[in-house]
This record gives sequence, structure tokens and C-alpha cells, in this order.
Amino acid sequence: MESFLDRLLAESRAATRPPDDNVAAARGGSSPAAVPAAGDEPPPLTAPQGPGAPRIAVYDTLTSPPRIIAVEEKDLPALIASLAEKTYNSCREQGGQIPFTVIQELIENLLHASFCDVVVTVLDNGQTIRISDHGPGIEEKERAFLPGFTTATSAQRRFIRGVGSGLPIAREALQFLRGVLTVEDNLGGGAVVTIKLPSRPREEEAHREAPSVKLTTRQTKVLVLLMELGSAGPKAVARELGISPATAFRDLNLLEQKGLIHSLGDGKRGLREEGLRLLDSIV
Repeated sequence: MESFLDRLLAESRAATRPPDDNVAAARGGSSPAAVPAAGDEPPPLTAPQGPGAPRIAVYDTLTSPPRIIAVEEKDLPALIASLAEKTYNSCREQGGQIPFTVIQELIENLLHASFCDVVVTVLDNGQTIRISDHGPGIEEKERAFLPGFTTATSAQRRFIRGVGSGLPIAREALQFLRGVLTVEDNLGGGAVVTIKLPSRPREEEAHREAPSVKLTTRQTKVLVLLMELGSAGPKAVARELGISPATAFRDLNLLEQKGLIHSLGDGKRGLREEGLRLLDSIV
């Protein structure tokens, strides 16, 4: 199966090929050698390096300075993948439950701000992530959560879908965990996107027993997949795990009967608190 990063790289290579006559004409040129007028083409998108590279600030406690992780990559696809992965790993190390798909969607959204002064802050034992930048900001915040509304340019669509699905997908994936997603203006310009799940103090969790349930290796993989994706139906589970849709459907029904997952409608399932505690005890 083609990975997300493979798709980005393929789109990037396709976008950098010399345009033919038809493409040039569509851009207003008479031939491939035509030079666009000043301002017609957006500036090239590059991965920021050095002091301008994205940083992850991990707060083990609010009374101590954060651990800083600088993320530098040679190109934007690699930067998006690396920043999403390191943010997710930092959250999991703290005991957080924010799904990887939510983090990935919001990291991709930073492309609208050209990754300008990006800081990802991990708080509250990994249950809160705050992503800030000093880009153009998000003026119409309510419409940004509606599918189909996007400000992505043609250059940005070389690296992301750019169809207005990022924030709606992230908000939907958080619903089953009782999480919230908010967008605010940053100081001095830009935006701050905050993902917040209910707090789970480690002391409290240490005294909560995991459900006594025996699962097969495949069923455990289904739980892990739901944790990473936020929610999924039989087709998505079958595709990701390389099993038949019928087998995925049976496993999902069994896990639901055991009280580890619950239905979200449209065939999708999400983890219950019992399923999360069971995974915590296994991992």
C-alpha cells in the first residue's frame, strides 16, 4: 500500500516537471518557455532550517523548563512526516492518547503558514498539544471547521490534499475521546491550534485496573489501529491489517461486545476508556 509520504513525494516530483504547451496555456503563457508575470506564481515552498526550524516543547511538569526538540529536514514532505511522528511519540511517552491521524492533519495545516516560527507544545501528560505559528492566521475560524473550505494554493497542494478536510477530520476523530479542538489568534499574528483531551493524572491511572480480557494478536492490533486512527470501520481495518473485511467486521463486533470499543455511526468504531486502559496495560 502506498504510504502517505510516498504519495507526497510522487506529487512533488510530478509538480516539478516542465509544463507542456497545454499547461503553459492554462497558466497564461503561450509556450513552456513563457515567463509568468511578477506576482503570478507563489514563492517556492521550502523546509525551514536552523533557528527557523519547527520546535517541540515537552513539559514534563509545569514547574520545570521544557525539553526542546528541534525538527530539521531537507524538504517539506520529510518535515511534515518527521514533525508529526516526533510529536506523536512525545505525547505517547507522556501517557497521552491523542490519535496520530489528528496530529498529522494539524501538522499538514501548518503548510498554510509556511511553517513560520512553528512551536508544538506538549502539556498535561500528553493530553494537550498546542501548535502555534506566526503565519497569516485563520480569519474565519468557524468556517475553517466546515468541509470544503480551504485557502490552500496550487503550490501547497503539491504536498497536502488542500480540499478543506484537515480540521473537520481532526475534530471528528477527537469526539470519541471527549476531546476538543480550538483555534485562536497568536500573539503578534498567526494562529494557535489546541488539542485537549480530558486529563488523566498518572497517580489516578495507576490505581485503575485494566479490564480482564483475553484477546488474540490480531484483535490487539485492531485496538492499536483504532488508537492511532481515532476511528475506523471494517474496510479501513481490513486494508491496514491485510485481512478480509468479514474478519475485520467480526473482530470489531467482538471487541464491541467486550465493551472495549463503541459505535460512532456509519460503521465506524472508536475506543472506550476500557479499551484504552487495556492497551496501556499491554504496551
